[in-house]
Amino acid sequence: MLTKRRLQFLNKIKALYEESAAPVHYATVAEKLKVSKWTAYDLLRELEKDGFLKREYVVNATEKLPGRSMIMFVPTAKAYQMEGEEGEEGSLLYWYRDWQELKERLLKIFAGLSPQEAKAAVTQLLQEIKGKEHPVILATYTLTVLLLSLKSFGEKGLNLMRAALQRLTVPEMGLVLATGTGLGLAAHASSQHPFTAQVERLLHRFYEQLDKFTHREKKLLSDFLKEALEHSLGLR
Repeated sequence: MLTKRRLQFLNKIKALYEESAAPVHYATVAEKLKVSKWTAYDLLRELEKDGFLKREYVVNATEKLPGRSMIMFVPTAKAYQMEGEEGEEGSLLYWYRDWQELKERLLKIFAGLSPQEAKAAVTQLLQEIKGKEHPVILATYTLTVLLLSLKSFGEKGLNLMRAALQRLTVPEMGLVLATGTGLGLAAHASSQHPFTAQVERLLHRFYEQLDKFTHREKKLLSDFLKEALEHSLGLR
């Protein structure tokens, strides 16, 4: 259970993160809440230990301390789940539990999967996806189908996508990159992949929905994409 003070810090760092779409330095939180930077750092570390924040090291590009890494923080999916629990309608929590279960199940699909098995898994998910209405759940299926489609061609495309995503800091850009990769794959896929047209339709729908997702929804999907990529490459 979060104390009122810790919740204040969590809400502030989420607001700052959503404004900048970039990791937040504890000194920025301290300035906004009018506390010392060491107080802010200690509170953010507590939130990190409880799984509400994730630490990132960002190289300082300023002239004062060039090349030195700074400790920054970003909210995790758990931080946004808490917001849903405390919101007036709790709408985020309503679908978040279903999404969390779906996420865990989909990630398990990648374990030890061969390219041929990946192709079969795409066919199965394209049947399962029918009737799914919630945009984030549908998008999670779409990203999974995309990665499985890439897997069916081998691991080169997956490795290239992972390398590109590691250079991005804005969640939306990673999702745009994934969509573009998928549409490019669909355009050049051979007749040996009869599901190509269905995957292409899903990706077009996903791309059209991107602007309608909230920042927190983009963050959930972006984190899922990165995690699923690691699973597909056997890194988890």
